[in-house]
Amino acid sequence: MPALSCIELTQHEQQQAINLVWQVLNQAVKENCYTKPIAPNSTTLLSPYACFVTLYVSDELRGCVGTMQRETPLWENICKYSYSSAFEDYRFDRLTAKELEHLSFQISILSPLEPMENKGEAQLFAELEPNVDGLVIEYQQHNALFLPSVWQSLPSVKDFVSKLKLKAGLAEDYWHNDIKLFRFNTFSIKS
Repeated sequence: MPALSCIELTQHEQQQAINLVWQVLNQAVKENCYTKPIAPNSTTLLSPYACFVTLYVSDELRGCVGTMQRETPLWENICKYSYSSAFEDYRFDRLTAKELEHLSFQISILSPLEPMENKGEAQLFAELEPNVDGLVIEYQQHNALFLPSVWQSLPSVKDFVSKLKLKAGLAEDYWHNDIKLFRFNTFSIKS
C-alpha cells in the first residue's frame, strides 16, 4: 500500500512548532493557566491539521492528548493539546516546574484517516504496517486511537490491536464485523 498523504514541514516550521509548545508550557507552569501565543507566519502551521502532543518526563510517558479533527489551524491545535497533555490528561497530575526541567515531547501530525474494510481480525493483522500505521477503531459507543509511535512499546500486531480494543473499552479478544477501522500515518516532530 502506498504511504498515506501527510504534511511536510520545513526545519524552520518544525522549530516554530517546538517553540510554541515551550511557550505554552513555560507560561502555564508560571501563571497556572493557558495563554495562546502569537500566531506564527507559516502557511502550513496556519492550515487545519489534526495532531497529538505526547509529553515525556525522563523518557516516561507524562501525557498525550490530541484530536482527529482537521478543522482548526495546526498551530492552535499544537498549543491547545500541549496544554491539555500537561494539565488535563486525567491519567496524570498537573505538570510541575521541576518536571519541566526533564521534559521532552513529540508532536504527531496526522494524515487524513483512511477507512479500512473490516475483513476480520486476521486480515487486519496482515494489513497493518508496524511502525508506520496508526489505527482508529470504532464500535457503537466505543472508540480509541493508537499513534504509530505506540508500536515502540507494542511491537506485535496482535498486541497492538488487542491493547487498542482494551483502550476502547472492549475485550482484548472481542471482534465484530461492524467494527469500523481507520488507518493513518503521522509526521512527527521531536523536541
